[in-house]
Amino acid sequence: MKIFKLSIAFTSIICLLMCISACKKSLEESPYSSLSNTQVFTDEAGLKKATLGIYSGFTNAPWTTAYRFYFGECGQQYSAGAIFGNYLAELDEFVETPTSPTAGALDAVWQQDFNVISRANTVIANANSAVSDTSIANKYIGEAKFLRAYTYFDLVRNFGGVPIIDQEINSLTQTTLIYGKRATIQQTYDFIVSDLISASSKLPNQWTGADVGRVNAGTALAMLGKVYLTMAGKPLVASGYYQKAVAVLQEVIGSANEAKYGFALQTNFPDIFSINNKRNSEIMVDFSTFYSSSNTTASLYPFFLLPRGIATGQEATLVAATYKYYQLFGAGDTRRDFTVVDRYKFVGTGSGVNQGDSIIYNPVSWRYVDTVTHTIIGAATLNSGIAYGKVDRTAPPAGAFSYPVDYVPFRFADAILCLAEAEIESGDPADGLVLINRVRARAGASLYTDDTNMEARIRLERRLELGGEFNTVYDIRRWGTLQSEIGNMVPQQIGNNVVGTYNAKYELYPIPQSEININPNLTQNPGY
Repeated sequence: MKIFKLSIAFTSIICLLMCISACKKSLEESPYSSLSNTQVFTDEAGLKKATLGIYSGFTNAPWTTAYRFYFGECGQQYSAGAIFGNYLAELDEFVETPTSPTAGALDAVWQQDFNVISRANTVIANANSAVSDTSIANKYIGEAKFLRAYTYFDLVRNFGGVPIIDQEINSLTQTTLIYGKRATIQQTYDFIVSDLISASSKLPNQWTGADVGRVNAGTALAMLGKVYLTMAGKPLVASGYYQKAVAVLQEVIGSANEAKYGFALQTNFPDIFSINNKRNSEIMVDFSTFYSSSNTTASLYPFFLLPRGIATGQEATLVAATYKYYQLFGAGDTRRDFTVVDRYKFVGTGSGVNQGDSIIYNPVSWRYVDTVTHTIIGAATLNSGIAYGKVDRTAPPAGAFSYPVDYVPFRFADAILCLAEAEIESGDPADGLVLINRVRARAGASLYTDDTNMEARIRLERRLELGGEFNTVYDIRRWGTLQSEIGNMVPQQIGNNVVGTYNAKYELYPIPQSEININPNLTQNPGY
């Protein structure tokens, strides 16, 4: 959900511990506050600021959201290099994701996630000290538990089982937590499920006034359904979770339930992502960014996705989709031309391109070309896929490279498609058909008239609806189709034009080597 970025204060030692990877490299960091717990958790106002500060942990490092895009969208048959190539040398040319445990992207995501977990643990530990009314404290505890669960869901999908830190760290003597061993994948998921169930019982059904947009009980239930759906697939392969997903998602979806929790699909697909429509009814989890004179590095990932010249003339497009992905969309599907950009008017001048020139993507040459000057946009020697465009394209302030675009990893259409998939895999394709058609109808896509080939249809629909939203790779892994995805890749979509081969290690990313160096109890994932 959308929450404004607020500063948060904790004790100095906690700040030292929480701003680092798994609470172990803190002595090299500077605390961002010198206020103690007793100064922060004195009343509900302090508790609220601390809780909202958990959200801001996901947007405090502008590069990290870009890394999350690479983790969630690259290395599959419809991902490609882009017009400026891959100058992130730490990423493998083939899969465009880190395959070396020393890659800085791994450190960035790991550290940010455990930072968020530490903030959540501090709120959970101190909520009842801040307010005497248990019903009030529980709302904040539920919110913190949701955010902790979501963060562990992120970690387990990226790295597999990880250390579970389930309480506040306020002393360097807590070595069992600081130097924790990796839990198994099942244990990590069990912890996530427990937190989400607890959160759903404590959070309000809806927030009001200025609090609209914070996660509510319905968000927790929907996320629980997505977690169950993920547990049903690889690597756990436990099909009983499909029915659990159905049961919990049915508590959220349907007219009465949607009214209860305030969820709805937006009428027009691009409106979901408009910066003038934040906190809308489709957004379920949204970590906010904003641009100001004191925060000039809001969100960088649009800068690396949008094609050069669509908003500012400065974009440095590094990752894209293949034209085959563009061709997956049927006639009349309004999602296509917002999700990827095959033509646009150039903003700015330079490099043989004029203000207002028409730029089109040529799928034969794998290039964006100025139709007036015939200039190739970007590096002329590099192949490029078709650029993603699924963000608000409002230009940032002059001279800025970052955008006031939020990190939105979960929305209501995703929940609907999760239920559709769970219904299909549970042997009820007819109900799955209705749900898929609901999403397709909003997009203006043709509706299915029978319930045949439903597994293939739901998998396609998730790619059409959610492509470019940090989900694709995690879906592919749980479906067990990564090997076939990689087998369908072609040289043109690879930065160095060399197609690699599938390796089982690609099912997870490596544990950051810096963490293993510090924590003797951590072990590396197989193959790295």
